[in-house]
Amino acid sequence: MPSLLKRIRDLVSANLNAMLDRAEDPEKMVNEYLRQLQDQIYEARTAVAAAMADQDKLHRLWTSNQALADEWQAKAEAALKAGKEDLAKQALIRRQTPLKLAQSYREQYEAQEKQVEELQDALAKLEAKVAEARARRELIIAKKHRAETQEAIVRTVQMLGTGTSALEGLAALEERVEDRLARARAMAELEGGALEARFTDLDAEAAAEADLIELKKKLGL
Repeated sequence: MPSLLKRIRDLVSANLNAMLDRAEDPEKMVNEYLRQLQDQIYEARTAVAAAMADQDKLHRLWTSNQALADEWQAKAEAALKAGKEDLAKQALIRRQTPLKLAQSYREQYEAQEKQVEELQDALAKLEAKVAEARARRELIIAKKHRAETQEAIVRTVQMLGTGTSALEGLAALEERVEDRLARARAMAELEGGALEARFTDLDAEAAAEADLIELKKKLGL
């Protein structure tokens, strides 16, 4: 029993916040701590039940022996009133054994009562610690989920940022392509105009040559 109470005191007195701060995996640590608490609660409840049963037994033994001692006391008084001193003395002798037993069982009962109170107090503290640990576990899980959600949001934002940069790069590329196409069209137009001018010059030269021949014929040259 003392070892059980010591284990319970050690668990109850543990600084949960400090334990969580040192833990690499707080959720795993608090689950293990809860398991230990639950194990001790089971042992404590079993011990309380056994201690209370012993307490009831000691109370019955105490009261039954006290009743027997009181009975022999009454017989001694009755014998003495009847003038039978020897019989009264025998009754008082018979009274001694149950009286001593009653005193012994009473002392054991009172000690057991104290132990039951200690166990019940320890059990109550254990149950309170379990409630605290469960609340902390829920908080840890909520923080973990929130962190995971935030990480997912950051990843999404980064992906969107990367997509925006890619679109901007594509737009710039399209703009460069359009510039090149525009320059190509301008060059083509320039080259086309020069070619047409050359053909126009060629036609004019041919016409001038024909006129020159006609003029020579007219002059008889």
